Amino acid sequence: MAIEKKSNFSLEEISKQLGVTPLALKSFLELKNHETYVNSNRTEQPLALFIIDEFLINLKELVQINKRSSETWTTYNNFLIRVKSYLHEHCSSLKITELNEIILLKIIQSSPKKKDKYAVKTLNKYSAIMKSIMTFAFEMNYTQVDFGYKFKFENAALLPRYIKDEDVSKILKCVESFSKPYRCRAMIIFLLGTGCRVSEISSMRVKDFDVENDLIFIRKGKGNKERYIPMFKEVKEEILHYLSKSGMEEWDSKYEGYLFARDENLQRERKFPIRTIEYLADRLRERLPEINHITVHTFRHTFAVKCLKMGISLHNLSLILGHSDPKTTMVYTQLYNEDLKEQITNKFPFPFENLLNQVIKDEDVDK
Repeated sequence: MAIEKKSNFSLEEISKQLGVTPLALKSFLELKNHETYVNSNRTEQPLALFIIDEFLINLKELVQINKRSSETWTTYNNFLIRVKSYLHEHCSSLKITELNEIILLKIIQSSPKKKDKYAVKTLNKYSAIMKSIMTFAFEMNYTQVDFGYKFKFENAALLPRYIKDEDVSKILKCVESFSKPYRCRAMIIFLLGTGCRVSEISSMRVKDFDVENDLIFIRKGKGNKERYIPMFKEVKEEILHYLSKSGMEEWDSKYEGYLFARDENLQRERKFPIRTIEYLADRLRERLPEINHITVHTFRHTFAVKCLKMGISLHNLSLILGHSDPKTTMVYTQLYNEDLKEQITNKFPFPFENLLNQVIKDEDVDK
């Protein structure tokens, strides 16, 4: 059907003559406008801001189909908010091909809250995010080259920091002065006795702490991987005591509430955010300046080192920690000097002193 010639057409008139709904026509026009914009940007080198937005849309979709975790989304989104803010203010017309390490450094240094130096691990995390964006741009044909090579990782030959036995006692004594010390103590004992990541303890539910089978179910760990880990007797007793103190007299295998909950009692619908749990470690670090390496992840390191010193194999430890690559677990074999000394002194393969005495006797006989 031919469309009548008029100087001005309303959306309703055009859709009626085409035989479609106004909503369908509007969606079609918006799609065409988007395609025109995308194709134009591909030809003219797209803006960094445009690519970042497209990357975040794609990442959100991956989270929705469980190909990325919600923790990954939070980490990436929080950092990219800062990146977008900086670009909007200083160089909104920057092309994706012009984004490099120098600009990344300026973005990192622009944070008004950060006064201390960033850890190498943190800097590498930011570089990894930028590399992911560059790879995304290449795979979506926005660029002809994967410019991820512009962002390099810093080498860090750092041993994992962990907490000594005597310092654990100081920490547990310190939390007695905190608000709701029974909960703070339970969190620390749980972290020390399971090696869980902070995101895993935040999302753990009461039913996941299976006291009947002495197993702990880790739901949606890093990379959305699930696993079971053993429950040590001391951890079991501590958590059951905490549940009782927080208003839950008996453990229930069907209870959906969060293990560590802000509302406690029997509701337990408000889980502790990751940052709140991290704040517990921050407070300990302030109160115990002599143990200045306390972080939530330090408890995980401590668990791993203790397991290895007890004789647990690297393979089994990898399964407990949820490492997809056993090489990641290998770092815990690099013990501190005092630990090496202890291992060698206590487990030397032969009685060295007796050997030396025998050598001396043999020398005397030869004389």
